Amino acid sequence: MATSQDFAQKRPRKLWWLVGGVLFMLMVLLQMPASWLLGKYAPDNRYIQYVSGNIWQGSLIWQLPTSGGALTGSGTWTWQPWQLFLGKFGADAQLQSGQTRLDGQLSIGRHGWSVAEMDGKISPETLRRLINWQLPDTPIQVNNLQLAYQDADSGQAAGFYDADGQLTWVGGTLGYPSGGQHLYLTIPPMRAQLSAEQKDNQARLQLNLLDNQDKRLGDIYIDGNQMLDISLTQRLLEQMPNYKGKAPQDTNVVSVRQPLMQLGAR
Repeated sequence: MATSQDFAQKRPRKLWWLVGGVLFMLMVLLQMPASWLLGKYAPDNRYIQYVSGNIWQGSLIWQLPTSGGALTGSGTWTWQPWQLFLGKFGADAQLQSGQTRLDGQLSIGRHGWSVAEMDGKISPETLRRLINWQLPDTPIQVNNLQLAYQDADSGQAAGFYDADGQLTWVGGTLGYPSGGQHLYLTIPPMRAQLSAEQKDNQARLQLNLLDNQDKRLGDIYIDGNQMLDISLTQRLLEQMPNYKGKAPQDTNVVSVRQPLMQLGAR
């Protein structure tokens, strides 16, 4: 006849079998090839060329077609399991393309994505492939960038609903299109303070451009349709040779709207 002591001995054994089974399944999941998952859940992905490693840790080669030719680069990741409790897949990630290098935390959820604690630099070569402006030959430094983006499937307006961090630039000569002409001005050292705003039922990313004395030079907005709106102030345009415009220095005197990236056909 079984005693209470016998039941007490059997119960822990069943528990350990259960724990062992869960750990085994978890280890199998983590060792699944990343290439198999990509082929199953994103078989028509046009941008990822090669994937190696597994869910826990791996790397990839990516390619983005632009009007200036294909922009290629690499990426690596290390999984953050705790983000599963937030309903997201998160990883410590590193992206690189030429002299561009960004390190931070990337999270992908059901209705959007986010980046946190991102630092690094964006090289002028990368910028020229993406933006059809003649930019200074100096990199943009990325400092503790925080971004959160939601898509239209979330039931709310697509766009950026959270942003923080700074981009800094030492400046140089900038060429930009305006009224069918290509104009030039000298950009002083500046920084862009990031924030998110709700306007006209849109969740937009705002970059407030400031000089070393915290004087406003302009604003850049990116909306959920990936459109870029740029406003430049009188203060900044006064850096242009032979500029004769008259207005209060905080007045927006140039406004440009264009797609965020100049993507080309593949």
